[in-house]
Order: sequence, then C-alpha cells, then structure tokens
Amino acid sequence: MRKGEKIETKTNVIPMSKATEKRLSKVLDEINGKKLFSEKIEFAKKTLQNVKLPM
Repeated sequence: MRKGEKIETKTNVIPMSKATEKRLSKVLDEINGKKLFSEKIEFAKKTLQNVKLPM
C-alpha cells in the first residue's frame, strides 16, 4: 500500500426507535452526576494520597 491510501471499513449501524432513544436519554440523565463506584473512588483517593512522583 502507498502512504496516501486510507483503508475504509464498513460499520454496521443498528437503527434505534424513538422510544429507545427516549429511554436511553432518560437513563443517561439519571446516571449523569452520580458517583457509581463510590467505594472504589474512595479507595483510589486513599492510595493516591501518599504517592510521590519523581520530578
């Protein structure tokens, strides 16, 4: 292949109905802004407090 040529790939797109789009947007609105994995976030904060990065 030459440098300037691009490979085009075909992607299969499944069309969504309007009802499905509404349900997905409703779920996204409910999830947005919530901390889903609060225990893991707290554990990560505790472990990262004492990390010293070499500079």
